[in-house]
Parts: sequence; C-alpha cells; structure tokens
Amino acid sequence: MKNFILYLSLFAALAVPFVADAQTARTSTKAQKVVSGTVTDSEGLPVVGATVMVEGTTTGTTTDAKGGYQIKCAEGGVLEFSFIGYETIQKTVGSANIIDVVMSDDAIAMEELVVIAYGTTTRKSAVGAVDQIKATALTERSVANVTQALQGASPSIVIQQRSFNPNGESTNLNIRGIGTMNDNSPLIVIDGLVADGGAFNSLNPQDIENISVLKDAGSAAIYGSRSANGVLLVTTKKGRKNQAPRVQFNAMVGAQDPKVLYTPVDSWVNATLQNVRLANGGEALKFTPEQIRDMYEHGNGTYFLDEILRTALQQNYNASVSGGGENSTYMFSAGYYDQESNFVGPNLGIKRYNLRANLTTEYKRVKLTGLISYRRSESTTSQGQGNAIADASRVPNYYYYRQHDPETGKYLLNDLLGQFNSLGMLKEGGVDKADNDYINLNVGLEYKILDGLKLKGMFGADIYSNHSYSRAYQVNFYDTPESTTPRVANADLDSRDWNEKKWLTNTQVLLDYNKTFAKEHTVNAMVGFSNESFSAKSNQVAMKFVDPDLGIKGDATEVVPGSSWLTPESTTQRSIYSVFGRVGYNYKEKYFIEGTFRYDGSSKFGKDYRWGFFPSGSIGWRLSEEDFMDTYRNSVGDIKIRVSYGTLGNQSVGDYQYFTTYDVYSNTYGFNNNPVGGAGFQLGTENLRWEVSRTLNAGLDLTFFRNSLNVTFDYFHKTTSDILVTPQIPSIFGTTLANHNAGKMRTQGWELSVNYNLEHGDFRHGFRFNIGDSWNKVLEYEGFESIHYNDGVSWIRRVGLPLNSYYGLKTDGIFQSYEEIAEAALPAGASVTPGDIRYVDRNGDGIIDGNDRFYLGNAFPRYTFGFNYDFSWKGLEFSLFLQGVGKRDMFVRGEMIEPFHANYYHLIFEHQLDYWTPTNTDAKYPQLTSRSGSQSNNFGTYGLASDLYKLNGAYMRVKNIQVGYTLPQKWTKKIGIEKFRVYVNAQNPFTFSHNSFIDPESSEVGSNMNVGGANSARNYPTLRYYGGGIDLTF
Repeated sequence: MKNFILYLSLFAALAVPFVADAQTARTSTKAQKVVSGTVTDSEGLPVVGATVMVEGTTTGTTTDAKGGYQIKCAEGGVLEFSFIGYETIQKTVGSANIIDVVMSDDAIAMEELVVIAYGTTTRKSAVGAVDQIKATALTERSVANVTQALQGASPSIVIQQRSFNPNGESTNLNIRGIGTMNDNSPLIVIDGLVADGGAFNSLNPQDIENISVLKDAGSAAIYGSRSANGVLLVTTKKGRKNQAPRVQFNAMVGAQDPKVLYTPVDSWVNATLQNVRLANGGEALKFTPEQIRDMYEHGNGTYFLDEILRTALQQNYNASVSGGGENSTYMFSAGYYDQESNFVGPNLGIKRYNLRANLTTEYKRVKLTGLISYRRSESTTSQGQGNAIADASRVPNYYYYRQHDPETGKYLLNDLLGQFNSLGMLKEGGVDKADNDYINLNVGLEYKILDGLKLKGMFGADIYSNHSYSRAYQVNFYDTPESTTPRVANADLDSRDWNEKKWLTNTQVLLDYNKTFAKEHTVNAMVGFSNESFSAKSNQVAMKFVDPDLGIKGDATEVVPGSSWLTPESTTQRSIYSVFGRVGYNYKEKYFIEGTFRYDGSSKFGKDYRWGFFPSGSIGWRLSEEDFMDTYRNSVGDIKIRVSYGTLGNQSVGDYQYFTTYDVYSNTYGFNNNPVGGAGFQLGTENLRWEVSRTLNAGLDLTFFRNSLNVTFDYFHKTTSDILVTPQIPSIFGTTLANHNAGKMRTQGWELSVNYNLEHGDFRHGFRFNIGDSWNKVLEYEGFESIHYNDGVSWIRRVGLPLNSYYGLKTDGIFQSYEEIAEAALPAGASVTPGDIRYVDRNGDGIIDGNDRFYLGNAFPRYTFGFNYDFSWKGLEFSLFLQGVGKRDMFVRGEMIEPFHANYYHLIFEHQLDYWTPTNTDAKYPQLTSRSGSQSNNFGTYGLASDLYKLNGAYMRVKNIQVGYTLPQKWTKKIGIEKFRVYVNAQNPFTFSHNSFIDPESSEVGSNMNVGGANSARNYPTLRYYGGGIDLTF
C-alpha cells in the first residue's frame, strides 16, 4: 500500500500540461482572409498537431491542443489537412470563414509504422514476416492476461486456453507451430528490452500500444539464440507532443458463469442402468425396483458439481493521463483488476494492481526516455480445489446424497465418498495464498551525432518478489447428520511458506544510421552490444501440526524433514552477452535488401561451445512500383514480394547441464527405518551446444481498392537440428543423463491475413480474417522412437511422425455375434461377448497386443483462424469476434467415454446413452458391463489406448460480441466530457463443435507438446462472461 500511495503521489506531481506553439503562417500576394476551424477524428476527439497547408504554397500551421487552427488563405484556395495515421483531406475555401474537418483513419496508414527489432520501419519497406496487432484487439475483451487477448489476433499465433481457471497460468502460446522437442515459447521483448513470460502477463492490456510478431529469420534472427520460436515485441503507450492533458477512464464489470458441459442422467435412470451394467457382468444387482421407484418419485437430488460452483463477479478499472509539450511527453496510468473464484469458499479469487509512468524529453541532440511500472497480484485459492471437480462430478444425483446438512451444519459422507467431500474441503479445508510484486525500470539515452546517425543506450531491470503461503485446516466429516464421531481430514495441519526473489538486468548500446541519398537510395545500418543477467533465490519451509488457530509453530509442530515440501535455499544465475547488427538498402522503395547477424555467448554452455553465430538475409520487390505497373498501381493497389532465409537459435536448456551436479538428500532411509544422509547425481554433457533452426520464408503483400483491402500470404519452412534430447538408459544405471544434441525436426506451414475497411459518410465497417496452418515431422531421434503412456493416453516420439503423436489400437466396430468373435483376433485372456469392441489386428498374428498399434493423430491445432467484424454508424457500434480450429485430434479420459468409469465414477452421462444393445446394434459405444477392460475388451485396452477415446477437436467459438454507443459531443461537452461511450458485451456465448460434453479448447498437451494425461471432466468448466462498461475521455 505504501508503494501504491507513492506512485499516485508521483503521478499527481508530474501530470502537468505542455502547451503547443503554433507556426506562423506566411501571407499570399492575393487577397487573404482568415480561415479557422477545428480538426477532429472520427470519434470527435481533437487531432492535435495536424498540419494545415495552403496548397501550392509554403503557408501552413498546426492544430493546437483543442484541435483548432487559424490560417490566412485567398478565397478559392485549397487547404490541405494531414496527420500521420489519417487520410489527407483537401477543402476549397469559399465564402465561409469557418471550416471544420473530420479526419478518417487511413486504411493502410494506421499500420504504416511497424515496430521491428531495435527500431521501426514502414509497412511498405518491411521485408520480414511481421504482424502488428493494434491496441484495440487487446482491449475489446475482458481477459485475465495479455496472452488470452492475443487469441485469434494473428494467423501465426496459436493459443489454447487449456483451463478457464483464472488462478492458473494454463495457456499455450506458440508462434508458427512446434519446432523443437523442448521449449517452444517465443521470446518476449517489452519496450526494447528482453523480458520473460511473467512480465508479459503482468502488463495491463490497456497500457499496450501495439504488439509486433516477428515470425521469420529475416525479422527475428537479430535476437539470435532465443528467436527460433518467434519474437513478440511489445510497445507500451506514451504521450503525444503538443497535446493538452487527456484524461481517460474506463470501467468494465460483469459476471463469469461456469458452464458444466456434461449432464448426468436422471437419478432413477442412473440406478436402472447401473443394474443393467451389473447384470451384463454377471454380478448381483445394486438397486431393487422399490428403490428405483422411490428415486423416480423423489426426483433428482443436487448434483454435487453444481453445488461447488458459482457465478463470479469480474471488475476491471483503468485510468490514464497523457499529453506533451514541444519537447516532452508523458503518460501515467493505473489499473485494478478483480476476479472472484467460481468455486464456493471464503474470499477466493485474484486481484491485480498496475501502475505505469512513461516519460520522454528532448533537448537539442539529446533524447531521454524513462519508464517505471509496478504490478502487484494477490490470489487466494482453496486447498480443496485440486480434486474438487473430479470428486464432485463422479457422484450420482440421488436425492439422499448430500454434502452438507443445513440443520446440524455437518459435512456428510456417503458410500461413494468415504473420506471427505468437495464442498467441505473448499469451504473449510484451508487456503493457498500468493502475493507477487513486480517492478520494471527502463531508462534510455539517445544522442544525435550527425544527420541520420544516432547513438542509443538503454538499461532495464525486472525485479520480482514472489511469496506463497499454504495452510490446511482440519475438517470434520460425518456419516449421517446424527453421527457424533467424525472422520477428520487434514489431521496433520500442514503449512508451507515459500519465498522467491528474481532479478533480470539488461544493458544495451547501439549505433543506428539511416540516410536517403538523392531521394532514391536509402541506406540503414545498426550495430549494437547487449548483456542480460538473471539471478534468482528461493527457499521454503514446511511444517505439520501447527497451531490450529494461528498457524504458527507450537510445541507439537514438526518441520518436515527432507520431504518434497522442504528445500534448502536455491540459487540460479545465468548471463548472455551479444553483439548484433543490421544493414539494409532500398532503391526508390522498390527494391529492398537487408541482412542481420547476432553473435551470442551464453553461460548455459561450456567454454568451447558457448558462442553461436546467427545470420539472416531478406530481399523484397514492390512489383507495383515498376513503370509497367502504373495503371495497376493507380487503379488497384500495391504488390510486394518478400523472401528471407536465416539461422535462428534456441538455448532453452536447463542451467548447469554441462556440469555433473550433485544433490543432498536427507530422507534416504537405511536400516531400522531411520533416515540417513544421501547424495544423488546427474551426469553433465560437456559438449552441449545450441539448437539451430534454418528458416525459409516467402511472402506476398497485396492491397486493393486504394488500400481498403489488404491481403498477406506467407509460406515458411524450418529445419531444426542439434535438438537437445534426454538419452534413454536403463533405470538400473541409477541416474539420468543430461540432454545432448541428438534430434532433428522439420516444420512447415502457411498463413493468410485479409483486412478490409470501408467508410461512407457516417457509416464505417470492416473485417479482419486470418488463418494459418503448420505441421511438423521428427527427422532424427536417438533410439529412433520412444513410447509413453500416462493417465489414459499413449503417445509416441518416432522418426517420420509429428512430435508426440497419439499411438494406440484402432477400433473396428462392435461384435454382433459369437460367430464374429470366434473368427476375430482377441487379446489374450479376454472374455468377449456380443456388444464388445473389435480391434484391428495390424500384424495379422491373431492376437491383439502392443504390436497392433497405429499412429492415431496429433494434438496440435491445425487451421487456426480468427474473424473480426465491426461497424459503426452515428455513434452506434457493433463488433463480433470468432475464433476456432479447423482440425485437431483430442484424447479424453475414461469418464468422458465410459459409463460408470472403472471404480471411480458411479454414474452415466446423457451423451453416453448411445450404447450397444441387441436392438441398438449401430451404437456409438459398447454395451454396459461391469467386467474390467481386460475381460470385456472394451475400456482400458491394456494400457495401450485406442481411438475410442479420440475425438474430433475442431470448433468455432463466438469469443466476443459487443454493442456500444458513443453519446453525441454536443451533449457531453456541456459537462466537460470529450467522449462518453457505453457498451455491453458477452464472451464465449456460443460454441460450435463435434462434442457437446467437453470444451474443445481445453487441451491435454502444453506449449511444448508435453502430454500430461488425457483431457477430462476434471477440467475447470467453460466460463461465459456477460457484462458492460464505460469509456470516458476528458
């Protein structure tokens, strides 16, 4: 709170206006008169600093802080109004002395300035594959972090929100697919300095001006050893010169409603089908006809899962002050985000506070920039929420099952939940609290040595202070409301306290040159040096039997010795030094050539392998600038062809892996069950070196209808070699080996973007559509292949297949008769009856086993797309955002496919009712049976997995619908408001997919294609948001 007050005080002290000076206009020899007016944008806000010129003369002026101007011009003369980012307008001077002008965003000029590595360029001059995402794409939706806001904004970015849990960082982020067997995360650069993913999601989306996505070697290779997976360049908002103070405030408030997609059948139906299942398995029935009728008459009880979820409030407030004078600019902002948890429980949720100051000032040849930002996040979750969904979703909705008795206040058990229930654990089982502070400092100095030659220096620091505290509370559960003897959960009264400090410093110096000769030859060159150093320290202590009221150490408290909850102080340090450069030339903005290099030295590798060189080259040709294309250029638009090739690097390997490292263990048990000291080790690899990606990109940029329609197409081909892999060795060896360079992959793909904007009078509309695809193949892998099985899914890493592909048996329908069974291949020991699944005998040996497995697909999304449509008319506006995936293979856990899954789930869901019976022979699922998978040939499939569990994961989701209205300025100016906008919006209101019972966006894999287990009913439910907000500008 002290820091918060300090920043607000700084905010108030520095937010002072700067007044713009107007240029003095010349007078014409003709009869002159004074013409004045106001220049505003399409939203009615003043355009400050716009140029007003008398055509054919040098007479001109600029608009003041209120958009006003005054100029002398002869009647019949033409005034030309221009400003970067807006379409130039001409007005003929008539008898009127007042000419007001509304400037419209030029369809291409808004994207004319493109942020690239260590500088900027223009859209027409860019020869690399660069997407630029505007601020509006990030702020239209109420999201928990910036990563979520990027979904569907660019064809190259693939984002999967694996879980809707607002307290989790469970979002996959990939640029152009999977290129390595290790870390596929992109490099993050914020305001010119390298940052990490935590800093990226710490940003307030309202503070971002734009994000550039560097996708090919031509644009990204200058970042060297960490650019193989693409680069995200974030530019934050700054003030404008010659602008009066502009105060902006926006508020967004709404509710997030959890939507459980699978529905249990009615209680009496569940009991009836449970009996059918047992009868088919030759077991005694569980329910009598009288019990089933009793359920029918009482109706359904409360489904436990519905009882532990709730609609949660979400709030987001932001305020900023920006402006500038002749030589200085400023921007101060503050934000507050509050998201309640969708689980029941006391004060669960997350809060985030953001403060930011961006300052620039110039004096003659010197320019100074300064930035400071602070973010604090606080989260509170229940210790019971880890298994809450799984435990609550598996209990049938029988009327006599209850989690809580309102009369006695007791939490209840039943024959299915014998230790605890989710409601009691969520409400009283303890809390996990986390508070994280992040400070970012960035100062820069620029000195103009000569015309076109600048020396720049920058220093930045990211400082993190992270803390979490967990404490379990004892909870009593009872068999019945009348019971007096409880079953105690969390009897150990565990607690854990964890602290971490991290520092990332970044220093860079560069010399930049840009000069145009004879108005035809433009040369640009840059060379620089940088150093990044990272260090982190952490420690935690775990205890049990703490004081039940205060949670502090007492007489009975034990510090947990050597368990996974206790670590000694941990320290990590790493550093990277770099020399980099770029040189480019263009002739008449028609022919372009550019080359970049970077020479990196990383502490992650041994001295003989520490340095890596990463060059790239790009060429471009604006075909439309050729003389023979005059007619096309003037009547249609622009054509540019781009090609780039280069080498990128990936140093995403653990620290110290070229050393042999030792760990001390205090929980190694010797004779008489007494703990003794022990040591483990991991062998290092001295010749560990960089992963290297060689990337080819070919692109085409087209514009039509005087830049109203823009089309961009890219094809890319990347081969990554020296991929770091873990050697496969027998477990008897007693340790694991460090990664070494023994893998190779190829990734290919394409991208298409189409943008269209049209304005006619008060009506404006446009759309943005993008789609992209990528696919990969393992080319080299030590041992040729490795096969893994975990939690219901089997995957393979094999040469010739996509990375971590699904692997298992193929189903071949359902057995209809004993005659079919007699002639079919069966697993050894299986007792198969009609209604059971038949599998394909791949090798024809008459036995179904691991030798009959097939490649069953891949989890990575294909044909990812996004579509935005918006229109406005006289203050009324509408926007629609669609996002989806054209192809994806999804593997799900047993409970989503198997009725009465194993011994865990005791119910059947509505989507599982299409099961085989003698009268339903073309069913989707096999017969109901209580026999295990090894007996019935149906479920489980002997740890081999099968395509019975594979679903079509393609979908299209309406991500956001928004309707807004901006009040007329003639109303709002009377109360001192430049702009007053109100809106309502809905997020995730509709989803179109092949499977109604599971969210198609949820994923069983991470960003690196690491498979943690099959998708399941245990996922955090889909969240639908409904809310509204206001935008105010003063």
